[in-house]
Amino acid sequence: MARTFLPCYCFRMSDLKAELRRRSLARRDLVTPREAHEAAAAVADRSLALVERIAREASLGDSLVVSVYWPIRSELNTRPLIDALAAEGYRVTLPVMHRVRHPLVFRDFTPGDDLVKGPFGLSEPSEDKPALDPDIVFSPLAAFDRRGFRLGYGGGIYDATLSALRAKKPVIAVGVAYSCQEADHVPIEPHDQRLDFVMTEQETISFSEAGMKTSSNAAL
Repeated sequence: MARTFLPCYCFRMSDLKAELRRRSLARRDLVTPREAHEAAAAVADRSLALVERIAREASLGDSLVVSVYWPIRSELNTRPLIDALAAEGYRVTLPVMHRVRHPLVFRDFTPGDDLVKGPFGLSEPSEDKPALDPDIVFSPLAAFDRRGFRLGYGGGIYDATLSALRAKKPVIAVGVAYSCQEADHVPIEPHDQRLDFVMTEQETISFSEAGMKTSSNAAL
């Protein structure tokens, strides 16, 4: 019985994710340069406020380590956020990818540092930069829903990363996306990691164990 239905299930799940990913990224690609610029500024402001609140509540202060992705393609631009975090004295890291479906390594980054091309063509800190485990991870995504689940790019990298980090210590995961990437329902599998927040140009969405609540811009 398992041999009959398991391949069928995997094929359907893969198809569902691929189609949602295709449609959501197509919408993201339609964001205009002006909209992208405004979104980056709005997300930087509210993300900095969120980090400050988390640091205060956890009594970590500026010892908090924050990972922020370096944007590629039409991803929401996080460079203003990186600059803002560094200006406030937070330790910033960028993710380094070694293998698909394996956890990322996070290396120290200061605005102005040179980046190198990694094995997958991504801009990453060089290997001489110290590796640190972040307390907050800002992750890109293809789609998200109001339950707190994200659809990535198909490599399973952030799921593996969050699973490994959360086995060591509490880690806050913040998905970053345009509001047009929201889906009614993201197909999930047992290994999929839930987000704690989603940050869009319009709102900060917070997920709790009891359900979901949406924070106004003024709340953070």
